[in-house]
Amino acid sequence: MADQSYAEVSTGELVKRALCDDDTAWEALMNRFAARVHAVVRSHGLSPHDAQDAEQTVWSNLAEHLSRIRTPESVGPWLATATRRECGRLLRLARRAPPADPERLHAVDHRSPEAAAVAAERDRLVRRAIAALGEPDRTVAVLELHAPRSPAAEIAEFAGLSPAEVPAVRRRVRRRLQRSLAEQGYGHDRGAGRERARDGKAGRAAPAEPAAPDSSAPRRSGTGRQ
Repeated sequence: MADQSYAEVSTGELVKRALCDDDTAWEALMNRFAARVHAVVRSHGLSPHDAQDAEQTVWSNLAEHLSRIRTPESVGPWLATATRRECGRLLRLARRAPPADPERLHAVDHRSPEAAAVAAERDRLVRRAIAALGEPDRTVAVLELHAPRSPAAEIAEFAGLSPAEVPAVRRRVRRRLQRSLAEQGYGHDRGAGRERARDGKAGRAAPAEPAAPDSSAPRRSGTGRQ
């Protein structure tokens, strides 16, 4: 181990060393899973403050329960579950809390109200579609969305899979999410429907303008809309 980089050490070995008060091993363990924990937190749509609290709580809980994890190599799935639970707890608290004063919010959203509403609806539908998945599909979906360049080996370790299983699970997740979003009226089908609607409107023949309108005839106030 003396000449072996911590990046090359197995997760189980890092856990054992962290339990022996090896601060470098603990830091390496956190670095190994930080991006994936962050991805799960992002997938829940928490406020920036709550998202930061969630991540800190997850790492504190891991430090507290590290010695109780029966299989050190299973720290990844343990973190995925712990992160989802903590995010769910904070979401429930946020629903019961009074709305924040807009003047006290630090972040400024420069999008138009329409763009913000579309983005919020899209995010809500995606979160609902992911939440409806079982494990390990849900964890793989979150990493695909929020950590899309994660290597298969890292996804496997976090989701409790073997690396050979990851490609098939990825394909299954994509199909299920596409189908779920289409059923909710969002995604490819919705876009195709809009295109068809626009094409249909463009293809209608416009009413012919009379060459010499009769000034005595009453004018139509509409513009052809139903």
